[in-house]
Amino acid sequence: MTPLEFSGLPIEKKVHIILNEGREVLDRIFMFYIVKLYTYNDLYIEIWYQQIGNKIDKVQVVELDDVLHLYEKQINIKDLFKE
Repeated sequence: MTPLEFSGLPIEKKVHIILNEGREVLDRIFMFYIVKLYTYNDLYIEIWYQQIGNKIDKVQVVELDDVLHLYEKQINIKDLFKE
């Protein structure tokens, strides 16, 4: 599935696909949201969950450059350099 195809799906379908077939990799807090990052078919996808309203407001594809910027403090590559 391409990023454009995924983006064109209804939010309910996106959530169903990601929660059932995606893999959660990282999360972050942004204002009133818990933002969870998933991988699915070579895509990075964020689910924006609003705790106060107990609802998902947004499901969006994220480019790799943005993933690296937004989650840089959580990414640990030290294990790659162990011998």
